[in-house]
Amino acid sequence: MKEMKEFNILKIEKGEGKKIKDYVAIERNITLYLNGEEFITLMCTPVMVKELSVGLLLSEKMVSENEDIKEIDFNEVDGIVSIKIRDYSKNAIEKIAHAALTSGCGRGLATDFLKGFTNEQKVVSSLRIPAKDISSIARDFINMSNAYKETGGVHSAALWDGRRVEVFCEDIGRHNAVDKVFGYCLLNNIPSKDKIVLTSGRISSDILLKVSRRGVPMIISRNAPTSLSVDMAYFLGITLVGFVRGERMNVYTHPSRVVFS
Repeated sequence: MKEMKEFNILKIEKGEGKKIKDYVAIERNITLYLNGEEFITLMCTPVMVKELSVGLLLSEKMVSENEDIKEIDFNEVDGIVSIKIRDYSKNAIEKIAHAALTSGCGRGLATDFLKGFTNEQKVVSSLRIPAKDISSIARDFINMSNAYKETGGVHSAALWDGRRVEVFCEDIGRHNAVDKVFGYCLLNNIPSKDKIVLTSGRISSDILLKVSRRGVPMIISRNAPTSLSVDMAYFLGITLVGFVRGERMNVYTHPSRVVFS
């Protein structure tokens, strides 16, 4: 499926108007069926839809490994993803109905985090990354998204091992982009522990929770965190780095993982 759609528009600049063709990021509703029951409808960029769906289930702790996925199918025409998982409970459907609405673009889930993120497992890692490498990968990361260059309307997320980017994903929703990364990792047996997540958007509590649940010790963005995400990162042992622009960056929590001279 395509990421962009072409429109004929009127562009006004310096008091003059001209007709041009412009590309806009596609937004589409995708409905996820879980073991035959309608689970949730997501608004997303309709690429890597299977990965998005699996990543959402990971975030909700409904799956944890590749073997938990018994079957997965995407009907592109109807926009339906059908997944059968190993341990399924109808209570999960009711749980989502009472989920907390988070500040993501659309609906971010993470149903339990408002009840107390202190119940989450803390991330322990010996990861150390030079600040100059963070600056370098942040510059490269900005240039990886062709859809953003054309439309200005998508977010990006990536998994970086300190040497190379292993997974790169895009979506209109910043939390969707992160879910796609982790969904791809699970479906392709790529470990995420002791690695780093890059995101183009602000780092909010729902994003931070997704990262912590995959054992990722560091998250990097050129944008700002929220106060709750900083509190959570401190408690959960995650290094949160924001405002990475040029040689500058703000390390909000656990700065010992960032090496500088």
